[in-house]
Amino acid sequence: MKTINLMLLILGLLAFSNVNSFAQYTAADITVKVNKQTKKLEIFKKSDGSNITAAFDLNKATLDIFDKGGDYAGTVELKDWTIPLQEFSADEIVKVSIIILSIKENKKLLELKDIRLQL
Repeated sequence: MKTINLMLLILGLLAFSNVNSFAQYTAADITVKVNKQTKKLEIFKKSDGSNITAAFDLNKATLDIFDKGGDYAGTVELKDWTIPLQEFSADEIVKVSIIILSIKENKKLLELKDIRLQL
């Protein structure tokens, strides 16, 4: 009986730790990409490339635009996931200077900086 209780305890702890580990995100674990079809920013896990955008709320995103020579051309503030792709030319460089995300599950804030977007 002690052996069964011990096995159940160990299995319970393993299951709990696995569920908790999936819910934890850090800025180092995720990246931002543009979905050209939907014209929206999306969040991906670096480890396996899975789209985890649904796990976050976007609080703020600031995009810096540079011309092909690298000179600053302007800034765009986003309040939602939609990115105005029509406002950028093909030769411009667009970077996320800062994006602040809120994890829906626990309301913790994540901040990512200086991410070059591929348009």
